[in-house]
Amino acid sequence: MLRFSKLQMKREMKRLYPAPNPQRKEEFLREFPYFRASCMEIIRNQIGYIQKSIWIFSLLLVIGGVAVGDYLDTGSNYDKIWCMSGIMPLLAVLAVTETFRSSVYGMTELEMACKHNLSQVLLIRMGVLGGVDFLLSVFGVLWIVGQGTIGMVQAAVYLMVPWLSACIVAFQIEKYTRGRETVWYCTAWGCFLWGVHGIGSKLREMVYGEEKFYLWFIAFCICIVFFAKQIWQIYQETEEWRNGCGASI
Repeated sequence: MLRFSKLQMKREMKRLYPAPNPQRKEEFLREFPYFRASCMEIIRNQIGYIQKSIWIFSLLLVIGGVAVGDYLDTGSNYDKIWCMSGIMPLLAVLAVTETFRSSVYGMTELEMACKHNLSQVLLIRMGVLGGVDFLLSVFGVLWIVGQGTIGMVQAAVYLMVPWLSACIVAFQIEKYTRGRETVWYCTAWGCFLWGVHGIGSKLREMVYGEEKFYLWFIAFCICIVFFAKQIWQIYQETEEWRNGCGASI
């Protein structure tokens, strides 16, 4: 309630006492001598910012999932789906925690002071990490459908639902916690999903059966809506998001 009141007060102050429009703004920006980085240069900088251990851990997770799936292979794709979908929440947690790594070290304000818009930087970083996870997921989907008993769309939904659900909760954790607590909470959430998935190993034929796919597809659509809303909020309300007082999902 206190956070909500402060946010409402801040909005009312902005409405009652609007800042004057800057004079000669466009002329100043055109004549200001700053280095103009291209989009590709920003992407390369963000790739360099990402820790190499994230790439290594992500690759090892996928390799481990494939190895376990091949070891447990009984001629059914359910074993492979179970192994790959189990590591997807861990991949998501790695991506989210690395995206907001600056908040762990209290460097968010410094990033906000940079010449590049913080929301754009976060989304680029998130896009790079999400793109790598997407490529790893494509590899997992091709590996799953190798036996020809399940379609690519169905396999993709089975993998994306755990990834999206882990991202959604991890984003909320990043929104309302500070420092190293975010890493611990996100890691605990990813391990929880992985543990629940492991406990249900005996039920994989029932969970991934053809007759249950419509439930997975509904869950996929719901996750997409929530995930897109969170991305939009990060883009539009980055400062409020990082201050933990933005609108809740």
